[in-house]
Amino acid sequence: MSKKDADTPLPTPKPIEEMILDCQHDKYSAIPLAAVWAKELRRREENRHLTANEILELALREVLGGTVDWKSVKKNLSAAAGGAAAASVGAEAKKPKE
Repeated sequence: MSKKDADTPLPTPKPIEEMILDCQHDKYSAIPLAAVWAKELRRREENRHLTANEILELALREVLGGTVDWKSVKKNLSAAAGGAAAASVGAEAKKPKE
C-alpha cells in the first residue's frame, strides 16, 4: 500500500436526511417501498443481528440510493411467497389422511 493510498480518507455515507432531501423520485412512494423492503430484509438470515432501526436505515439507504425498486421488491416477495406456498403444500402432502 502506498503512502498516497493511506492518506486518502474513506468516503463517508450521506446522512438519511440528506438522501431524502436530494431524492429525485417521488418521496412519498419511497416510504412505503422502504417499509416493505425493511420487512423483506428482516426475514433474511444475514440481518437477524440488526436492530429494527438499523434495518429501517438500511432499507431507506437502498431505496433512496436506487439499488432497490418496486420491481425487485415484487420479485423477492413473489419468490418468498412461492417458497412458502411450496413448503405448505409439501407439509400438507406429508400429513396422514384420516
